[in-house]
This record gives sequence, C-alpha cells and structure tokens, in this order.
Amino acid sequence: MTLTDNVKPILAFVIVILGFAYFFLTTFTGVKPNDQILIAIVGTMGAAVGYYFGNSSGSAKKDEIIQAQANEKK
Repeated sequence: MTLTDNVKPILAFVIVILGFAYFFLTTFTGVKPNDQILIAIVGTMGAAVGYYFGNSSGSAKKDEIIQAQANEKK
C-alpha cells in the first residue's frame, strides 16, 4: 500500500477521534458546546463513517471491478 491508499482511512480516523474528543470535552469539563461547531463535527463524522459503511464504499468497489474487467478484455 502506498501513502495515497492510506490517506482516506487516516483522515476518517482522525475526524472521528477529534469528534469524540470534542464531545467528551464538552460533556465532562463543563465547557458549553458551540452549536455551529457541533453541527460541523456531526456532519463530517457522518460523512466519514458513511463513506466506509455506505454507498460510497460500494461504489468505489464497483468501479474497481469494472476497471479490472475492462483491463482483462484488452
């Protein structure tokens, strides 16, 4: 695997970890959460998780299969 193969999983992992860190920070330290930051974090966490367990991941696998089949015909 190259670095370019690892960038998306690393970014998704960092996004999710930072999101949970913000949730724990606001929950256990008594810091008042900023509504706009909270919405942004939930959105990016949803996109990151949705990529790996949703349609984008399946679409990427489908594209790889189609490309492999096209290469076999050449």
